[in-house]
Amino acid sequence: MHRNGSLFLQHIHHHNYWQRKEDKVLAPRLARWRGTSKSGPTTQELTNNFWISALQNKITNTTQLEEFVSLWIRIQGVFLNSEIEDSIAWKWTPDGIYSARSAYRVQFIGSFRSFNTDTIWRARAENKCKVFAWILIQDKILTADNLTRRGWPHQASCALCNAPMETSQHFCLLCPLAQAVWNQILSWENWTLPQQTHPANFDCISDWWEATAKDCAQDQRRDFNGMVIYIMWNLWKERNRRIF
Repeated sequence: MHRNGSLFLQHIHHHNYWQRKEDKVLAPRLARWRGTSKSGPTTQELTNNFWISALQNKITNTTQLEEFVSLWIRIQGVFLNSEIEDSIAWKWTPDGIYSARSAYRVQFIGSFRSFNTDTIWRARAENKCKVFAWILIQDKILTADNLTRRGWPHQASCALCNAPMETSQHFCLLCPLAQAVWNQILSWENWTLPQQTHPANFDCISDWWEATAKDCAQDQRRDFNGMVIYIMWNLWKERNRRIF
């Protein structure tokens, strides 16, 4: 029996098709209807769209209709072949084999911003500054916007320029004082950044950083990334000095 790689379809044919947890998550209201009666194996349910006829006259609202359409679209990718032995694959590893390590990593999908980690960890900078840069990229630094979300006491305005709301991108890249610092240091180091990589053109620090680093020569990126880390690190220290 051949199926695509979706976890939704990774089950053997003699399992009850409508009682599986994944089905109940994808279409809980439809599964509730099917749960009141015995369902056949997957092959029987899919043959000639038997599962559809079993739901006839039971779909009575838009929510159930949306679930039905979503489920129907997913099932279109299922192709049954009785000549191929069933198999179960773990989609989070290249070889399809489960491992505790891959299961651990799956838990953090979506928890962190997508970012080329070498940009930070291979930069010429002290480790404590690299750790700071990593936390900053994940938008976990306790700037005013993050403190507001936590309900903690804070100074709302930027300590460097008194702008209305302090964010990590603001105090690192957009603040007038930060821009003055960047211009001065880039001048000292004979770095010239292209106009298209102006910080105002990007939604977050990570996007700006990756785009800017790509414009540097390969043999200069570690030095450039180290400079970026040190500038942002010292801007953060100055911000804290003014507040505390």
